[in-house]
Amino acid sequence: MISNPKTRQTILIILLWVISTMTLASFAVGGVGKRGGVLENAAYEFAAFPFTAKEVYAELSALASGAYKDAQFYVEQDAETDLTSFDPIRTAPGIELEGLLIRADHERLTPGWRLIAGAFKLNGEIENAALLLSPDLEVVKVQLLEEYGVDEFKPRSKHRKFVHGVARLDDGSLIYTFDGSVSLQRIDACGRSVWSTPGSFYRAVTLDDAQKTVWTLLGDGIAQVDAETGAILRAITTDEMIEANPSVEILELRRLHDNSINANDRNTAGEWLPQKHHLNDVDPLPAAYSGAYPQFTPGDLLLSARSLNLVFILDPDTLKIKWWRIGATQRQHDPDWGPDGDIMIFNNRMSRDYSEIVTLDPGSMAVRTAFDGRENGFYTRIRGKQQRLPGGAIAITSPQQGRVFETGPEGDVVFEAVNLDADDPARRYVISELQWMAPDAVSDLGDEQCAL
Repeated sequence: MISNPKTRQTILIILLWVISTMTLASFAVGGVGKRGGVLENAAYEFAAFPFTAKEVYAELSALASGAYKDAQFYVEQDAETDLTSFDPIRTAPGIELEGLLIRADHERLTPGWRLIAGAFKLNGEIENAALLLSPDLEVVKVQLLEEYGVDEFKPRSKHRKFVHGVARLDDGSLIYTFDGSVSLQRIDACGRSVWSTPGSFYRAVTLDDAQKTVWTLLGDGIAQVDAETGAILRAITTDEMIEANPSVEILELRRLHDNSINANDRNTAGEWLPQKHHLNDVDPLPAAYSGAYPQFTPGDLLLSARSLNLVFILDPDTLKIKWWRIGATQRQHDPDWGPDGDIMIFNNRMSRDYSEIVTLDPGSMAVRTAFDGRENGFYTRIRGKQQRLPGGAIAITSPQQGRVFETGPEGDVVFEAVNLDADDPARRYVISELQWMAPDAVSDLGDEQCAL
């Protein structure tokens, strides 16, 4: 890394001058889109790399500032944290991990395995990765997460995207995607690519009961993908949802309609405000829970639309909206079905002073606070995951704090991890998700197979 600011600035200026020169050369030779000569081809490829001039500028600006290695990975610590009771997490031989600190009450911890996904400093480099923690909280396996087999779609560099949406299958393989991705990916337990499916997937990856398919977000909608092959089985846009529900107007709240004072126009389509829905989760109703939700059918989809403060339930076959609730949460994430007939939601409370976990009864519409963030400084403006554990415990991911924690049945914190930048304790690397798994969920790490 170039440490002298003047030198970095000079390099940036030179590189930008080269890009500008080559772009102008492209027009001079014959215009973009009319490629033919050697100079023109070179100019076109150079000007297009990595994919737009805006992206090139972002890459070079990060390089010049000295923050390229972690440009998308860190957040400034929002409050002082007493780390005296934290210790570096233990790692198996051969795993070099810096900055991840934990504290835990092992006697009160919910027994099981854990998967933590996010950005971590591994072997001296910042990587998108998934860490597998044994029941005694040792990192025993690391799977690096990248986009494979989609070079023609010009994926961002690993430093300019953030893993967001991970599902672990029983065989140890992972299906995942990123914020800023061009694909959905599956790797095996050894980290080798199984399949890659191009597309603007993002934010959520949820397995069905049988681990045969996953639901995820795609473009301005949702998609069901075959877990074995990566084939898109069906894709549903929000426009199709709107069309199928003409008497349910909730999805068009961010559409602007001109008054048309003098014309009294009919059948017009107003423009959308930015991020018209911002879907951030899709979760099929498990068959095992269906008895607790007699008004719904196994496979019905629970969705979150952040821009609308909306959670709703959609029949994926008819596209009919069966139920919805707006305003119980503020810019929420990750609504999940529960075994007792309520829905648990990560309530960010964006722009307010703390986040919380709430439950919502879809019958009575009653809202209950399951974890109050004021108790331990819990607040993440964006992103967030929660998971209901056996016995009433909750696993909570606070990405913008670089932090995950678990409560006991009484609501007190029994496990916590923070992901520090080892070179700058005032910053933290963002954690995407903490997932708890049962004690028998992992029987073989597959190391012998990986060695073949």
